[in-house]
Amino acid sequence: MNCGLPRKRFVIKGLLFWYLSLSIPTYGQIVINLPQANITSRSVYTATLASGTYSSLISLIPSIEVRANSANFANTVGGSSTLPLNIAHIRLRSIGSLSLLGLSAEVTLNTSYGLLYAALASISSGAVTADYRITTASQTWVAGIYRTPINFRTGLIFPNQITPTTPNLDINVPGFIAPQTTLPALSLPVNNLSFFRNSTGINASGNIAVSTTVPYLLNLQTTGTQFSFSTSSTYNQVPTTSVGLVSSTLSNIATATPITLSTSSQPLTAASGIAVPLNNNQTLTANFSITGNNLKTGFVQAGTYSVPFTYTWSKLTSAYPNGALQAQRNGSLQVVVSDLSELVALQPSVSLVFDDVTDYRQGITRDLTQHLRISKTTPYSLYVRASAANFSGSGGQIPVNILRIGAASGQTGINTVSLSTTPQQLINNANPVIDRTLDIRYSILNTAVSQLLGKPAGTYSTTVIYSFTAL
Repeated sequence: MNCGLPRKRFVIKGLLFWYLSLSIPTYGQIVINLPQANITSRSVYTATLASGTYSSLISLIPSIEVRANSANFANTVGGSSTLPLNIAHIRLRSIGSLSLLGLSAEVTLNTSYGLLYAALASISSGAVTADYRITTASQTWVAGIYRTPINFRTGLIFPNQITPTTPNLDINVPGFIAPQTTLPALSLPVNNLSFFRNSTGINASGNIAVSTTVPYLLNLQTTGTQFSFSTSSTYNQVPTTSVGLVSSTLSNIATATPITLSTSSQPLTAASGIAVPLNNNQTLTANFSITGNNLKTGFVQAGTYSVPFTYTWSKLTSAYPNGALQAQRNGSLQVVVSDLSELVALQPSVSLVFDDVTDYRQGITRDLTQHLRISKTTPYSLYVRASAANFSGSGGQIPVNILRIGAASGQTGINTVSLSTTPQQLINNANPVIDRTLDIRYSILNTAVSQLLGKPAGTYSTTVIYSFTAL
């Protein structure tokens, strides 16, 4: 009997030593590389990954559990962003040649053990593979490497039959900036004279969809200093229009800084840039505008003014990953000026009064300041005619050709003509203009006064018609 006791103690000590040696945790790494496409589309991503090795014990019928050893996925590359544990869901796929599909449960990762698989018999040793399902929809992903240690447990008596026992579970969130592939065509349709007269002029906006995991700066530049020009309308010369007449901004970004267009790459935001947007997707509203004065300066001629431009998205240098990260998209801006015209007589009634003998001896002249206002976005000629051959009144008729119409004192560029029912040209092929005012002289020379003599006193009238066409 005494001979057996020492052997019994030896077995117990040996078993205790063997058990303790298995209790020492070993570490490895399980890495999930989250694809850009799943972040952008907010879709679930599943990775099947090697997750260690199971060592079989004949007497062990394992219940395999898993938990996280930290409260969240910590950012290992700096920054304050973390990831919640519950974005990760783990399911065993196989152990060695044993498929566990349909047999294992999915565990949403947390700090308490969740049961992955309860075996009904012992399991042969082999490599462990598991599916790691990452839900992206509720998370705003910031580029980085996020880590939590996890622990696989195979039961309370022999808990460490899967090695490494405490691997690091890493989620690699890629750094990217992904604007939409094609930018919208932006057009400013100048189809009303009110745009020239309004101080704010005209503006147009286009939306640009962007998906990103990094904060960024957005710059804009044109490929040329001037607009190219094309037209089917008549013109005297091709306009030379600077791109600097156009301003641009991001109207839905609080930190936006407006710029005037240039071939230099200019930031559209403050140096702090634009933060990673909620759910990683945002729509930028790009606005282009031209003031009324700038329209008058460079966009009076009817036609299409075009300029290509380039947007450049650049990761903030302080953000992960290290090094440059950029995206570029090309677009174009068009300013389309319609063939517009307006001719207004600002004083609709004109009276020439013969009061005394001096008027009959010397004739009479009346100058009207800013009498006509002209707007025309193509070259124009100005004509005048009478609606009838005579002034008509209660005392009879007087031929309209006694009246001469031309430039008032100080006004240039206008011919003086005798009124007729046939259109007479006052201006020939002048350049396009907005709100040009003309000082007009109406006169009856003393040489024509003879046609008034003998006419009864009274008012004699006719209608004078100004037009851009000789009709």
